[in-house]
Amino acid sequence: MKNFIFYIEYLALKTLAICLGILPWKMALKIGEGCGVFLTWALAKRFKRSVYDIQKAFPAKSKKEVKEIAKESWRNIGRILAETAQISLMSKEKMLEKIEFVNFDNLIKVNHSGKPTILHMGHFVNWELFAVAGSTLFKNMLSVGKPQTNPYVNKAINNLRTRYGSRVTSSYNPFFTCMKALKQGAMLGIVSDQSVISSPLYMNFLNRPAEVAPMTAFLSLKLNVPVYPIRMYRKNGKVYAEAYDPVLPPQEKFSHELLIKYTEQLKNIYEDWIRKDPASWLWAHNRWKREKKCLQKMKEAGYVK
Repeated sequence: MKNFIFYIEYLALKTLAICLGILPWKMALKIGEGCGVFLTWALAKRFKRSVYDIQKAFPAKSKKEVKEIAKESWRNIGRILAETAQISLMSKEKMLEKIEFVNFDNLIKVNHSGKPTILHMGHFVNWELFAVAGSTLFKNMLSVGKPQTNPYVNKAINNLRTRYGSRVTSSYNPFFTCMKALKQGAMLGIVSDQSVISSPLYMNFLNRPAEVAPMTAFLSLKLNVPVYPIRMYRKNGKVYAEAYDPVLPPQEKFSHELLIKYTEQLKNIYEDWIRKDPASWLWAHNRWKREKKCLQKMKEAGYVK
């Protein structure tokens, strides 16, 4: 019975994707934005959580400003749906017109030379568009992605992500797969997340205790691999991906303290992106599910009094 329900859900989403995919680009995005607004009503409890989290992160902002940031973030969820539906039916050339890659020449050169790299990204604008379009530029690309509960939807999404030769590995226990890939000169794309349950580090994220994933920093330190922060934003209705200068791992003996320091350095870059453009981030996820536990862990470690 459960499998049947999954299949019905998949067919419904597939139908919606086809309908959005065959429309003109701008019209599809407008409808997508409308879907995002609808979700603020359909998932009212989660939307209220977004508003609460934004207010906690930006206490100086007015209630009106906070609510508008939340609404725009949820409208962007609809845009992601529409853009993903559109690119699933597009040619490679047409898709590449929808995203601008800024400062990528050096990164492409390093990747094509066979040297390993790690991309430090987040849930900004449309990370799925980057995953698909980026795989047309890079060789030996591996992305870490969270599997969808619905197996039919999960397969469809992964088929799109790997259309141009890249690979995807599950975010559940990806460490050894990622380490092997980097040793073979791969480009590893990691969308940083919070509220992780596998080997988290406890530190403040946007001024609140959170569980922060250390895998990017750990792999970079252990294998001496540079980390390239990739910031995504919208400008004049177009998606941009900007490559920052690489963050080189400290040349020190590995220790837990060094891992914390390096993870915090990467986290600070991520936080700066959110502060610059909070509406471009995915606030629908609850990043502070276990805030009290995190605070207690930080106290035990002596990070806070």
